[in-house]
Amino acid sequence: QAGNAMTNFTPTTNLSANKAIVIDTTAPTLSETTPITTPTADTTPDYTFTSNEAGTISYGGSCNSTDTLAISGSNTITLNALVNGIYTDCTITVTDTAGNISNILTITSFTILSAGITITESASSTDIEEGSTIDTYTIVLDTTPTNDVIITITPDTQSTTDLSTITFTTSNWNTPRTITVTATDDTDIEGDHTSIITHTSASSDTNYNGISISNITANITDNDFAGGGFPPSASNPPTEPEPTEDNPEGGFKIIINNNKTTNSNTVTLKFFAGPDTTGMAISNREDFKNASIVPYEEEIIWDINNGIATSSCGTSRNDCVVYAKFYTRYGVSSEVISTSITSNPNNLEDGDLIQNPSAEGMEQFDVYIIKIIDNKKYKRLILTPQIFESYFHFDKNKDNNPWNDIITTDEQTMDAFTISNLVRCQDEQRNINDPKVYQLEPKSDTGIKRHLNLTAEQFTSEGYDWNEIFIINKKERDWYEMGEEIGWYQVVSIKY
Repeated sequence: QAGNAMTNFTPTTNLSANKAIVIDTTAPTLSETTPITTPTADTTPDYTFTSNEAGTISYGGSCNSTDTLAISGSNTITLNALVNGIYTDCTITVTDTAGNISNILTITSFTILSAGITITESASSTDIEEGSTIDTYTIVLDTTPTNDVIITITPDTQSTTDLSTITFTTSNWNTPRTITVTATDDTDIEGDHTSIITHTSASSDTNYNGISISNITANITDNDFAGGGFPPSASNPPTEPEPTEDNPEGGFKIIINNNKTTNSNTVTLKFFAGPDTTGMAISNREDFKNASIVPYEEEIIWDINNGIATSSCGTSRNDCVVYAKFYTRYGVSSEVISTSITSNPNNLEDGDLIQNPSAEGMEQFDVYIIKIIDNKKYKRLILTPQIFESYFHFDKNKDNNPWNDIITTDEQTMDAFTISNLVRCQDEQRNINDPKVYQLEPKSDTGIKRHLNLTAEQFTSEGYDWNEIFIINKKERDWYEMGEEIGWYQVVSIKY
């Protein structure tokens, strides 16, 4: 052990008498003295710690330093350059001359927030064409400034931008601003060329005043050719789009109402087209009668009865077809693309699922199952996605996705149904036939169920209707918490 003498030691040649040798087995002890200020704009911050022995410093985690020697006492080290972020795993140890390794000292977590300006190009590049295609990029500050930061945007003569200056404040510093770049449509025959867009910064915040900002190099396709006329590519049809998350197979595509059945003639059309698509023609007729070419948009509102006889679409459960063609700037079109949607504006059926996406607030996401008996119409809210997906018969389209069976409708149709909150559990798969009728009441995302402990006479005298009782499965029944029983003596409102 350290400090213990070894006795009965026989001296070697250079020792004239027996002497005690001390073997050091005690490791250095480290403690933090001054943590790193957090957050800090200093990317090479100093850190101070104390060691009770001299030795060699080792670093762990995300931090390192060129300072590798520790003295006995206070030590200040400078960390190597760090990027913006939160650092929680930086450690230090000291090894003394006897090879003893100290305790691991974890540097108190700190955050680096150094001034910087981030430029992000759409699709990682800026590609424009004279007379047609434009492109965009965004600018945003990396940290909160102490004062306004004004970015000046200066393109060369080969392009223009929609904004010449942008001002970031202490409140909007982290909101990216979009810059639109347009090629200068000159008459020079230049071939494919580039344009440089530079940026400068001015601010009373010294961290941002004159800070370095990346340039944008825009790639420009020329539209001028020797001898005049159109380029050879002018006869090419539009390029098909690459696969994306919303269009995993790629290619031209139309999606109607997010693939949901509709209870309205008005639907949302979403299009997927290539980068050289500038126009489109939309029609409910395959012959495109009376259709015109309009500027390309990724999403539009459309009437599925526009231009066709109402008897062919929209009066019963019919498939309404929408056709589209996409055009290049030279007027060359793609092949005809089509898709269909099941429309049923007037003939909802018992057991349908309905939703009003135009409702206010969170109600636009509410999904109801409806019940129609003679002239009585009821609707019941499906409280959670878990309950919704526990009903396999909701998948009427047999596509393994019952969410596609939801029929979008409007406020007037929704209001035609009376809300019911009465249920009874009858689950044939689990051989359950619970005779109890429960009244459901909202309680966050769980809800509660209250047993209606009434005779048949009391049930009707309280204003209840047997037709409004919905049948539910065991999973839904057990989902709700059990609330206080409702007896005959209580006056209960069946609406909420």
